[in-house]
Amino acid sequence: MTDQLTALVTGVGGPLGVSIFKGLRCSALHPRIVGTDADPLSVGLFRADAGYVLPRVDRGPEYVHGLEEVCLREGVRLVCFGSEPEMEYMAQHASEFERETGARLVVNEPRFLSPLTDKLNMVRMLREKDLPVPDTIPADDAESVRAFLARHTFPVVLKPRHGSGSKNLFVLRGPEELTFFSRYVREPVLQEYLFPDHEEYTVGVYKSPRTGYVGQIALRRQLGAGGTYKAEVVFDREIESICRRLVQSFDIWGPVNVQLRKTAAGVRIFELNVRFSGSAVMRAQFGFNEADLCIRDLVLEEAIPPPEIRAGIALRYWDEVYLDRDEYALLRQESRTMGPGPHGTKHDSF
Repeated sequence: MTDQLTALVTGVGGPLGVSIFKGLRCSALHPRIVGTDADPLSVGLFRADAGYVLPRVDRGPEYVHGLEEVCLREGVRLVCFGSEPEMEYMAQHASEFERETGARLVVNEPRFLSPLTDKLNMVRMLREKDLPVPDTIPADDAESVRAFLARHTFPVVLKPRHGSGSKNLFVLRGPEELTFFSRYVREPVLQEYLFPDHEEYTVGVYKSPRTGYVGQIALRRQLGAGGTYKAEVVFDREIESICRRLVQSFDIWGPVNVQLRKTAAGVRIFELNVRFSGSAVMRAQFGFNEADLCIRDLVLEEAIPPPEIRAGIALRYWDEVYLDRDEYALLRQESRTMGPGPHGTKHDSF
């Protein structure tokens, strides 16, 4: 237990959790960081100020109890979710958890979160608000598919109705691929392909539950291994206007991640995530630190001015953490009693 401001990041073995972690390291508040994950060989456990191995979220009450114990032991003030399954599960238990621990969870209510995590439903909801989206249909509806293919030529995009990142997302080049992948992907969604490829953007928007829209940052990006690996800050009035209108159209708050392309017909939003993004650390480096905004807004209840965005380019690369066998053995031993894991040598950005 410490009087220092403490934030917890879950899922610190994956790209999303690591990016949130790095964003917190960039904060001028210098919070103490607690990392959690279900896998004892998760990189963030060895870079955090305290690391804990928790039960898997599919173990329900055991997971909640473990997270609660960590928050109470470490005096956690803010919990940031680096894993969507954890976020979605804890959305159902947020009010009680916050009362028991005093920690604020960065998660929306299920009645707002659940409809927007359904990719087909999300497109319909945005269309109802007159927001620009690509033509999207259920790929397991034969009549809808026939009508869709009469409107569009290949390539087309097929992805799961419920999913995250680029997992099981496929660009289909012909009817044979459509037939095969429609059977392979669970609850498949078919979407028109948006041209051109070089006009893809990831946009971070922050909306306070206390004061409303705060600001945003847009990155023109290139993808690699399912995530952003090159990004350039852009200032685009059309993107800014549409993304601001989007977050103001729904009762959502906190970090909102919008993915879109600029086509010949204008902006088309193809993805919306009411959570942190794997690009969080890039955004933080250019003046839009969503993890820092969450602390100032939700914990300290400061007045949040619009962030000042700096121009620049981000190039992502792999880095490593090296452990000796004793460090790993100690973590496994201590994790059985919810003890903190050891830490590797700190890196400036991690």
